[in-house]
Amino acid sequence: MIAHDKLFPQCMFSRLDFGLKLFGALIIIIVACLATLPSVSSYQANTTLHALQEGAAKERAYNLVLSLLKDAETGQRGFLIGTDESFLEPYNIGVAGIPVALENLQRLASSDQERALTTRIASLSRAKVLEMDRSIRLKRAGDSQAAVDAVASQRGKLLMDELRTLFGRQLHVLAERRKVLRDELFTTLGYNSALGIGAAMACLVVIVATVLIVTRSLNKQAEAVNQSQLLAESNALLAKQSAVRAERLSVAADMLHALDSVKAPSELARMLPVFLRKLLPDTAGAVYLYRNSRDALELNASWNLTDKATPTIARDECWCLRLGKMHVATTQHDLFCDHGAPWIGKYASQTCVPMISQGDVVGVLMVLDDRREESPSDSMHIIALAEQLSLAISNVVLRDTLRHQSTVDPLTGLYNRRFFDESLKRELARAQRSQSACSVVMIDLDHFKRVNDTYGHEGGDLVLKAASHAIQQRVRASDVVCRYGGEELVLMLPDCSAEEAEKCAEGIRSSLAGIAIQHAGQTISGITASFGVAQWPGHGNGERDLISAADRALYAAKKGGRNKVMVAEVVTPALEDTYPQNGRETSLGVDTTV
Repeated sequence: MIAHDKLFPQCMFSRLDFGLKLFGALIIIIVACLATLPSVSSYQANTTLHALQEGAAKERAYNLVLSLLKDAETGQRGFLIGTDESFLEPYNIGVAGIPVALENLQRLASSDQERALTTRIASLSRAKVLEMDRSIRLKRAGDSQAAVDAVASQRGKLLMDELRTLFGRQLHVLAERRKVLRDELFTTLGYNSALGIGAAMACLVVIVATVLIVTRSLNKQAEAVNQSQLLAESNALLAKQSAVRAERLSVAADMLHALDSVKAPSELARMLPVFLRKLLPDTAGAVYLYRNSRDALELNASWNLTDKATPTIARDECWCLRLGKMHVATTQHDLFCDHGAPWIGKYASQTCVPMISQGDVVGVLMVLDDRREESPSDSMHIIALAEQLSLAISNVVLRDTLRHQSTVDPLTGLYNRRFFDESLKRELARAQRSQSACSVVMIDLDHFKRVNDTYGHEGGDLVLKAASHAIQQRVRASDVVCRYGGEELVLMLPDCSAEEAEKCAEGIRSSLAGIAIQHAGQTISGITASFGVAQWPGHGNGERDLISAADRALYAAKKGGRNKVMVAEVVTPALEDTYPQNGRETSLGVDTTV
């Protein structure tokens, strides 16, 4: 009897014809392929995404070193031109940050060629810092001419030119590499989708053929038929999951590509819902991001919500922030977040996931779902999506912060000289096309050195802030107010003649007289300024001529007793020789004791 039981499976197997055995082997191969395909697809996509992130980190590192060198060079030049130690603040910040940035740059190098490049960059950067430090020490020692000669030797310029060339070449290589990786990602996703669909179709064909053969060969084997049906359902589910996963990866890649081109965080509210509706179908939700003050989270984007989302939420109102991990609340689970109160009973579940980038919480992804059951793969998909969003949004915020820092003076909140030069050039080109006027007003606070000597640099900073605020209150929204350097400010007034600019300057001059600042138990008052007005056309052919004309008018106001508004006059050739074309140097070189 025992021998008969052992021989029964062998007899059953021997009864199967060759076609059935062949189809069974094909089914096993297809199932193995379908089981392996998601893992292979995820591995390839994750590898490419990791390479993209590594390339982005290198680009940020190269840009940071170049930015620190530029800031240091700007601070050096400002100090050599003027006499105020505060001009060295960008230099000190840049020099302090360069070693750490260079170390990070060398750490990110992944090849011998990159290591050699970063070593060369580090050597040139240190040489550039030593060159700048030598000229600053000469200036401090009182040998201004030696400091100027050191700069005129162009050694620092040659070092900086070589650094710019190295940075530009490497950034170009990284950009090309990023393009190649993106193409590889899109190609991989396309191949995976085609393989998944082809495998699913082949599986269905084989399953149908298998059922027919089993029905013809073993009419009495009902159990075998049932097993074939179960196998068919399992294969169809695997094929569907593979297709869904491939589609999600494709949409996620498109979303990351779009986020990479976002210029400001305000664009996220319009862009994120487009992709979140595809990545999380049949759901609703919102994305909350931390304010700059980190005291609360603000609604940034939402999709498919039946009621209006809460505009702001506190940190203790969301359980995922309290627990530091994903939190899922269902109708049977009463631990709903406070900010989810409007949707209790309207959705089967509420999922909140903290979006974390480099150890910092960027915001919260909230997903509302009508389905009564949620599979583990859905939870993993939401977590992975939150991780992708956190990194992409962090990069958007970082780019916006860097762009703001590069154009705005941190003390006064006004635009800096770099922004002014670019804006003036662009505005003069527009004025030339439209045959309209454009005026420039140079402003220099009178006796500012006396304010610093009497009340300290903190008092001087308060005066600069108050004067900047007063000026902003007296100009139009289309006007540009910039800190040109030190206590010198400049206005660009589009579509404004010299007469109108003079009236505007008079209004500003009057408003400055009413400023009173309390500082260290003292009252700082009696603030005055001198103004120089120039107009295009009439006082210059280009931006340099226009600024020089305004600077000469400012000098005339200073020479005429200060606290005046002077309009530029037609300049004779002899007068042009007296005043250099660089308006900034003229103003600083005339009266450094005010």
